[in-house]
Amino acid sequence: MITPTQMRAARAMLDVSQGHVAEYLGIAANTLSKIESGQSDVSVSRNTDIQRFYEREGIEFIENDGVQRNEYPIFFLETETHEETYIKLLENVSEVLKEFKEPELLIMYADDKVSSPRVHDMYRKIRKQGVKMRQLIEEGNEYIVGPLDEYRYIPKNFFINRVTLVFGDRIANETANVLKAIVKVDPINAEIQRNTFNMLWSILEKPTRTEAGERYD
Repeated sequence: MITPTQMRAARAMLDVSQGHVAEYLGIAANTLSKIESGQSDVSVSRNTDIQRFYEREGIEFIENDGVQRNEYPIFFLETETHEETYIKLLENVSEVLKEFKEPELLIMYADDKVSSPRVHDMYRKIRKQGVKMRQLIEEGNEYIVGPLDEYRYIPKNFFINRVTLVFGDRIANETANVLKAIVKVDPINAEIQRNTFNMLWSILEKPTRTEAGERYD
């Protein structure tokens, strides 16, 4: 478990307010204040939530109440269900892309038909932020919720339904265990993946019809 001293140091290193952290964690700011000051006992699960918040922002916790900044952090998102893990991943997408002037979410190995209503609602929320979306889907899949111009077909023999996202300075992948996703903050590798996506986009076939009964627009 991390200590109150480490919590305060981590927040100072990121230069964020207690209100910002508390809102992300879904707790009151005065509750976080008591935790940071050591005036309130904190459960293991709450301590873990706080630690993971900072680790996602590139903070590493070291011995003797220490903290340090990791410029290129790698972190995991994991819940008890595939849907909830992917929702958390999309929440990270939404938060990160608020900081970019021309935000875009690139999605590889996707399938709108197997996405839950909550996932589609998150996509709608992200789109309302002004984020552009493009997806690579399996050849022949005609269940397409977005505009056809936002999709290209991956040949069936190359398609595996384990979603990969490229957004801002990050790459995210669903692992073989779909209850877990790995997120890498790495601007150079994100740009490499973006270039690869765009190369494929330029040569792959665009869908011509959709049978989906719902639409993003």
